[in-house]
Amino acid sequence: MKSLTTLLIAVSMLLSSFALHAQRTTEFFYLGNVYCKAKSGVEQRFPYLPVYLSLQDKPNDIIAVTMTNANGEASFKGVPIDPYKYHILSVHLPSGTYRFLRTPIEKNPGFKDYISTHIQLDAMEKYLTVSTIVPKKEDSDKLALDLATSAIKGAHRKGVTISDAEGLNYKLFVSGRIVQDKKLADVLLKITGEMLDKIVITHPTQANDYYAGSIDFMIRDIPIQKVGPTTFTLERL
Repeated sequence: MKSLTTLLIAVSMLLSSFALHAQRTTEFFYLGNVYCKAKSGVEQRFPYLPVYLSLQDKPNDIIAVTMTNANGEASFKGVPIDPYKYHILSVHLPSGTYRFLRTPIEKNPGFKDYISTHIQLDAMEKYLTVSTIVPKKEDSDKLALDLATSAIKGAHRKGVTISDAEGLNYKLFVSGRIVQDKKLADVLLKITGEMLDKIVITHPTQANDYYAGSIDFMIRDIPIQKVGPTTFTLERL
């Protein structure tokens, strides 16, 4: 029990450091929310939605694809960009494809950090299916990665990579945070059913060539990161 508590504390500290680390990056990268406003004015986010990045003069040549986290935040951290060029961010929904223009910055701001790329859509719609797994008592010693893999028909795992029967990988998350850091990937290899509150698995209603879906390992007593309201959006093309 002591080792479990120690690991939970370590995971909690690692996740809480992500927001601070994003503020101390050594290169420019795009970071923004995908959201809409309900009729009541309440902001709604689009979680686990693929977001595509391309240059304006080559819109069909995809530079990178990421997926929004549980809060609807899309991070292209680790994808170097030229902030003085026009870029397009795209999302594909059942209602259509939506493209947004990120205009270049006019001059060197004197620092290197993330560049906001918020995307406002018209309304929330059903773009994925969701299934939830709650580990049982007999699953307490099983690796969380294996629990998720066994719950998906035809899926297989290699290390921290889970793929579907067609060979497409699932995007992995831990309590809403995207796994794109080696430290978090290493921790994921130690998470067992005893630590989990639940596993949330999503599949897009429209297939794509990049991700089979998402798997979010929700750890007990570690809440999803809180986010503030979004105040602007990129220009829609």
